[in-house]
Formats: sequence, C-alpha cells, structure tokens
Amino acid sequence: MRRRSLLTGAGIVAAAGPAYAQRLARPVRIGFLSPSRPTDPDLDQFRLGMNRIGWGEGRDYIVKARFGNMDVGQLTTLLDQLLLDGIDMLVAYGAATRLVQVAQRSVPVVFSFSGDPVAAGYVRSMAHPGGNATGNSQMMWELVGKRLQLLREIAPKTRRTLVVQSPDHPGEQEERSRTQSVGAELGLELMIRPVRDRAALEVALSEGAAAGCDSMLCFTDAVTIPNRQVIADHALRMRVPAVFPRREFCEAGGLVSYGPSIPNLISHLATFVERIAGGMRAGDIPVEWPTLIETVVNKRTAQAIGIALPPVVLARADEVIE
Repeated sequence: MRRRSLLTGAGIVAAAGPAYAQRLARPVRIGFLSPSRPTDPDLDQFRLGMNRIGWGEGRDYIVKARFGNMDVGQLTTLLDQLLLDGIDMLVAYGAATRLVQVAQRSVPVVFSFSGDPVAAGYVRSMAHPGGNATGNSQMMWELVGKRLQLLREIAPKTRRTLVVQSPDHPGEQEERSRTQSVGAELGLELMIRPVRDRAALEVALSEGAAAGCDSMLCFTDAVTIPNRQVIADHALRMRVPAVFPRREFCEAGGLVSYGPSIPNLISHLATFVERIAGGMRAGDIPVEWPTLIETVVNKRTAQAIGIALPPVVLARADEVIE
C-alpha cells in the first residue's frame, strides 16, 4: 500500500512514516520539489543522474515535479500536492528543503541545499542522519578562506570588502566566523551586512557603496541566490571586483566564482534514490559534502571593470565566459 497523508489547506497535519525501510516496487514514484522555475536546469540534472545509474524514466521511475517559481510561500501547498499524488519519496532542492522535517514523516527525503543540514535540524549528524532524510550539502567551510584569498589575488590593493549574507541560513554563523578570521589575516576590513529580503539587500549594497567598499563577497543562501542578478549588476555598476560561491553568479555577470559544482551535486542525488529504493533506510545513509569544486571566470566583466585577471587564475579556471 502507498502511504497517504492527512492534509488541510494549511498543509500536513498528520502523517506516519514507515517503521522500517522496504524495497520499493518499480517504477518508483519520485516527487521533485524545487523553489526555482521549470525552465531552470535542476530537474534535467536530476534526470541525468538517474540515467547515469541506469534507470529509465517511465520504466524504473516516474517524476512528479513541482516548482515554486521563486515563491517559497508556495512550497507547502506543492508538497501537499505531491503527497496526495502518492509519491514514494521526495527529492527536495534548495529552499524546498525547509520542508524536510515535515515531509520525512510521510516519505523518505533526499535533499541538496546550500546550508548545514545538522544546524538546520534535518539530520542528527552527517555520518548518521538518523531520521528519514539524507542527501548532500553544498556548503564547504574550507572554501570560505580560499575565496578571500582569490579576491586578494585578483585585486591585491583591495582593503574594504562588503559581505552580504542571510543570518537565517543554517550554518551562516560558522561561515561568517571563518570569513572574519581569514579577512583579518589578509588585512581586509570586512563590512558584513545581514540581509533577509531584497529590500534589505538593496540597502546593504547602497551602504557598501557609500562606505567606499572596493570589493564584494556574498554567501550562498535563500536571499542571495534569487537576487544574484541584482548583486552582480551592482558590482559591475560600481566597478568593483567580486568573488562568488557559485557559477550562477558569474552567469549573471559576476566576476569570479569558486565553489562546488551544483549540477554534479544534483545529479548525484540519484545514488541516494537508488539505495533507498533498494531497501536502505534514508537515516542510515551518510550525508555527503561536495567533492567537485570549480572556478568560473567572467572575462567580459573583468574587461568592463578594468581588472587584469592574473594568468594563473585564468589557467586554473574550469570555465571562462568570454
């Protein structure tokens, strides 16, 4: 029998997960929940991962996808729809993972997001999740200092750096602490501005400009990612070098990004789906950190703001946007 949940217009009010894991009959019905748009590549990357493990869509699995279209307020309703459709498990991406604690009461959950899943309360520990959810985190503490070092390498005369980040993002405190520590070592004055929405972000960008910030940095979170175009445009308009945590910022016109390959992480979710479908408990499968790191450089932006990118940076770039 397929699991069902008791729903109301406000969302899930009661749901009971399985007492033990069991092999799922194929085709496995997978709910895919994303805060992005259907035109974004998230679902295609997941399908690519399923293809790589030898699963055929329609034969081995069926995807029922729901997209928030950048409106996180819609995610609870979309989850309700997926559960009513009788999905066997949920794949939650990005800001959709904020529903992990609710969804895992009904079905196993596989997630990928930019924060710390332990700090978020999704799992008990990375090695032993313990509940009914697992997946991967896009966060890597050790990259924090390397981004500041990259900024110093690109713009050695930089002295004052504007840093924008959401204080509500799980793991933000550790990331901010490490950023401050490395910034002090490099002699950078960091102007850190917490932002909870676009309005606060625009105020922070204006404050940074007024304070004479000559460079920029941002964290990956539910505020900066949807507003990456605003951030990239501001850095271009102010003609300041900026280092970002993901390639999407460079695709929006940002100068340089250094961080995990998000397409690779989404594709790799297929391996979690395979193990859960084979009878493993989600809570027994360790959560994984990123393993593939990439550097993306936007040469057009460098030329526009008058930055001569060091040859060594261009040589180690995985992609150069001409």
